[in-house]
Amino acid sequence: MGVKMNQVELPQCNRREFLRMLGCSALLLGGATISNAKTKQRPNIIFILTDDQRFDAMGCAGNPLIRTPNIDSLAARGVRFDHAYVTCAVCSPSRAACLTGRYGSANGVTTLDRPLNKGELTFAHFLARAGYQTGCIGKWHLDTPPAECGFNTAKIFQGNGPYFNRLVEADGEKKNIPGFVEDYIAGQSLEFIRAALRKKAPFALWMCTQLPHMTPEFDWDVREETLALYSQAAMPVPASWQDDLTGKPPYLKEGRSRLKAQQFGYAKKEAVQRHLQRYYGAVTEVDASIGRVLKAVQELGLNDNTWFILMGDNGWFLGEHGFTSKVLAYEESIHVPMIIAGPGLKHRVDKHLVLNIDLATTILDLAGIPVPANMHGKSLLPLLTGRDAKWRKSFLYEAPTPTLGSRPLMAVRTNKWKYIRTYDIEKPSSAEFEELYDMENDAIEMKNLAGDKAYAGIVRHLAAELERLRGSLKDKR
Repeated sequence: MGVKMNQVELPQCNRREFLRMLGCSALLLGGATISNAKTKQRPNIIFILTDDQRFDAMGCAGNPLIRTPNIDSLAARGVRFDHAYVTCAVCSPSRAACLTGRYGSANGVTTLDRPLNKGELTFAHFLARAGYQTGCIGKWHLDTPPAECGFNTAKIFQGNGPYFNRLVEADGEKKNIPGFVEDYIAGQSLEFIRAALRKKAPFALWMCTQLPHMTPEFDWDVREETLALYSQAAMPVPASWQDDLTGKPPYLKEGRSRLKAQQFGYAKKEAVQRHLQRYYGAVTEVDASIGRVLKAVQELGLNDNTWFILMGDNGWFLGEHGFTSKVLAYEESIHVPMIIAGPGLKHRVDKHLVLNIDLATTILDLAGIPVPANMHGKSLLPLLTGRDAKWRKSFLYEAPTPTLGSRPLMAVRTNKWKYIRTYDIEKPSSAEFEELYDMENDAIEMKNLAGDKAYAGIVRHLAAELERLRGSLKDKR
């Protein structure tokens, strides 16, 4: 792309509004009005994206075993979205969706290691133009470099790797850093914040953890003192662990998610428990890293003007349906944590269907910057304030490019139903399998109702909704 920050072209339809953006946003939070114009200072934004963290991998989400005191403390002073999802449960597409507020089929990233389409703008582009110091610290998993995505500062590592002594690229300079990768991410995040304060500029930090993603050796290289916090024997085996996949696409019996799980030994309860123990330990390591940043922001006196966003880039199967990995449209893959905390917010759990594409629009809204018309996401500010809002009743999940052993698939999720359509790998426009799950009565997705005549009307309705949602994306290309 080769886009320099001083050459970024804003969407023509928003140029006039963009130039008038200073002080244009007033937020009603907990009955108090917070105005950027009044405070003469734009809010700081810290967006923490964890890697492969499932929706239930937090104590505040009701998990009695996992230890996440810092994430829990963030939830205690903000809004935890209990029904947060990603539009594609793969590292690169999810990151691209967070950055652009747009589906992968529009921004160009539908599988691993793809660049954004030429001309795609990110929330960092807009914030940088508005005077923000923008920084990305941690994992980067796009072929488009951070500088071309609007970041002034980037201290990153590409994709996955070892937890210790990692090769990083710090503002263009490659070097090996000693020690634990999450310690590096937290330390560099704090350096970025302090540098922005010295420049007396608002900052937007995108802090991308590596954990709890597996190492390249398909394990979690957790420090012994952290692993000791968990008893392997106490780990609960999922209720769907021994699913024989009746009612699911036949290819899944020989698909990567099942075969890799078999290689991990998931036929035995102890192997699943070992992975759960190590996964939980990795989440606790991430929590400690997040805690360092939360503590420093408080000590620097920034809490009154700083917004925190925490979200997982996708989930992870830990034996559900006998699977490992992600991509597939079942809950453990697409359902993720999301917490937003900031000035004036009170603790609340929100049940609306929210998406990773909503975060770019929310960030711009928080900064008082008009949201481009081509973004697919919706600002979460109405939900944060607890006001009644006309909100989505369904959303589209897309994984159109075969990735990590998947076939092309689309899904529609509502509060009650999930409809999944798998396509022929040789003819991606031809559907070869349908699934329908009653999410209120079958939350672990064991009984496919698509072939039951009693549900034929619901299948037709959701199939039409899938096509409607796909068509709506084309209106914002």
